[in-house]
Amino acid sequence: MTIKCVRNFLVFAGLLGACVAPVSGGESTKPNVLLICCDDLNHSLGCYGNQQVQTPNIDALAQRGMRFTRAYAQWPSCLPSRFSFLSGWSPVTTKVTDFSFTSRQGPLEQAVYLPQHFKHHGYSAMRLDKIFHIGKDDPASWTVSEEPYKDPQGNFKAIWTGIEIDTLGLTDSILREGRFEHVKAETGFFQVLDNATRDEQLFDGHNARRAVELLESAARTRQPFFLAVGFRRPHLPWLAPKRYFDLYPPESIELPPQQPGWIPTLTRREHQEMISHYYAATTFVDAQVGKVLNALERLSMKEDTIVVLFGDHGYRLGERDSFFAKGNLWERSLRTPLIIVAPGHAGANAVCEEPVEMMDIYPTLVDLCGLPTPEVELEGQSLRPLLAGDPMPDGKHDQWRGHAISYNYNKQLNGLDRTIRTRRYRYTEKADGSAHECIDYENDPYEWANRVGDPELQDVVADLRNRLRGRVQTRRQSVPRR
Repeated sequence: MTIKCVRNFLVFAGLLGACVAPVSGGESTKPNVLLICCDDLNHSLGCYGNQQVQTPNIDALAQRGMRFTRAYAQWPSCLPSRFSFLSGWSPVTTKVTDFSFTSRQGPLEQAVYLPQHFKHHGYSAMRLDKIFHIGKDDPASWTVSEEPYKDPQGNFKAIWTGIEIDTLGLTDSILREGRFEHVKAETGFFQVLDNATRDEQLFDGHNARRAVELLESAARTRQPFFLAVGFRRPHLPWLAPKRYFDLYPPESIELPPQQPGWIPTLTRREHQEMISHYYAATTFVDAQVGKVLNALERLSMKEDTIVVLFGDHGYRLGERDSFFAKGNLWERSLRTPLIIVAPGHAGANAVCEEPVEMMDIYPTLVDLCGLPTPEVELEGQSLRPLLAGDPMPDGKHDQWRGHAISYNYNKQLNGLDRTIRTRRYRYTEKADGSAHECIDYENDPYEWANRVGDPELQDVVADLRNRLRGRVQTRRQSVPRR
C-alpha cells in the first residue's frame, strides 16, 4: 500500500502562528477560523471526482488545501452527528441518539463545545443558522448567534427547512414541485422556483450575505473570529431557482451501476430526476459558499484564516436498494466531504486517504490555533500530522488510529449498532454484538456482497471486531479536568 497522504508542495512550516499576519493591532497571531457545514452534502463534487456536478467554488477551495477522501460522521443523521463533532465526543459519550435532545442535557451539561472553547480564548464566536440544529442551539457557545429569519416582531425564529418557502412568502414563485413515492427513506421533495427569485431571498442566500457582512466587520475590528456558517442545502426539499435545475437535464444524468438481480422500485427516469435535483441543490449551495470565500479574499483575510468545509454526514442517491437519504451504517450514509485549508500546514491540492472522523475537527482546530486543550477530554485526534504530510510507512502513521467508528440506534435491540471503517474494509455489528456485515471496498465499492461469513475474510473480521470493541469499551464519560 502506498503512502496515502500526498502533498503537492509547501513544506510544513511549524506553528501556524508563525505563518500568519497579526490579527489584532499587531499583537495577536491567532488565525481566524471559518467553519462551513453543508447539510446532507455527499461526495457529489467536482473535486471528489464527480464531473457531472458543477461546484467550482468548493473545487477551488480544495485546490488550496487538503481534501480528505475517507472522512466519516459518527452518526448517520443530523443532530446526533452535530452534537458529536461540536462536543468532540462520540455518541457513546453524548448519549444523543435522536432529535429530542438539547445541547445541555445529560452528559452534555459538562461539554465545552468547539465554538465555546474559542470564545473562552478571545475569539468572536459567530453562528449563522444550522450548526447545532434548527431550534437546538447552545447560546453559551456564541458571541453572535443568528437565524436566517425574523418574526414580525423582529426576533430571530428557528424555521424548519420544509416550510422555508411558505414562511418566506414565496409560494407564488414555485414553478414546479413534487416528490417521488417509490423510493425507500426520503422521497425527494423538490421545489423549482422562478428565475426572478434571488439567491439571497432564500435562507442559504441570506446566510451567505450575512457571512460577508460579518467578515467585513471582522476585517475592521481585527479581532480573531470563529465564524460558523450552516448552509441547509442540499438537504430536502431540493429547492433553488430554475437556473440551477436547468444545469442538469435528467436525461444527462449518469446512474450508478445496478446490482445483478436487483429490482429497482423507481424507473430510470425517476432515478435520474432525483439525482438531478440533488445536484441542482448542491450547485446552489456551492454558489453561496463562493460568495463567502470571495469575501475572505477581497478583504485580504485568506492567508490569516483556516477554512474547514464539510457535510454533517453523507447522503445516498439510490446506489443500493433504491435507498435515498442517510440513517444507516452504509458507506454513503456516513462518508462526507472534508476540506481543510490551513495556511502553512497543508500544501495546495493535497489529498489524504486515511480514515478520519468528524470528531477530529475539534482537536485539529485547537491544535492549529495554538489554544490550550479544553478542560474536558476530547475523543478525537488532531489531524495536524496528516495536514503536514508526515511520512506514514505502509500508509500508517505511528500516532494515527487507521480507522473510523460510527454508530446508529437499533430500536429493536434498544442499543447502538456500530461500524468500523479502514481504508479497505467496513465491519458492522448489531447492538447485541452479533456480526452483521463485512464489505471489501477494494472489490465491492457499491456494497453488493456481504462477506461477514466468508472463510477467506475471517482473520479480517476478527481483527476489525477486536479493534471496534476495544475502542468502544474504552469510551468513558468525559469529565472536566478542574
